[in-house]
Amino acid sequence: MPQDRTLSIRCTFNGFYRPSDGGYGGTMSYAITGSNPDMGDIVAPSGQIDIDKAPAFDPNQFYPRVDITFTLAGGCTLQDGTVVPVTWAPNLSGDQGAMVLMDVDAQGKPTTPASTADVEAKWVSGNPSQIEVDDKNEDKNYYFKPGIVIPALNNYYISVDPPLVNRGSSDR
Repeated sequence: MPQDRTLSIRCTFNGFYRPSDGGYGGTMSYAITGSNPDMGDIVAPSGQIDIDKAPAFDPNQFYPRVDITFTLAGGCTLQDGTVVPVTWAPNLSGDQGAMVLMDVDAQGKPTTPASTADVEAKWVSGNPSQIEVDDKNEDKNYYFKPGIVIPALNNYYISVDPPLVNRGSSDR
């Protein structure tokens, strides 16, 4: 019986204090750390994921849909120079779990919240550094909007931009 293809992505966050407004921000870079079957280099450092560029796979072994695990690495440098850990933020909008998931149109623009019947995001074994996106509908494209929190600063929230799209390109 076939199984879903899988993709693992390391998301390295480099957070920093912004003296201009007293807030915090950061940058994120992405790297593929594994896939089954081998999907080649389909993840750009900017976070663009192009599943459609993956090599052909045996449909007797794998379904077209791809489950993605995002593993957060890195930290945030506070105003005093101390580096503290960060975690993925809980999704505060609805029942989608660990990140905001949106359906996208043909241009890769978000349209409406994705149905949990089609795709779902959840923490891996309760680990706040890993999110698994379970793709249940291989015919749809999704826009991922994760956020970061800094636990040492009362869960200060940082939105991760640009958002990620699982197939094709977008002019994010």
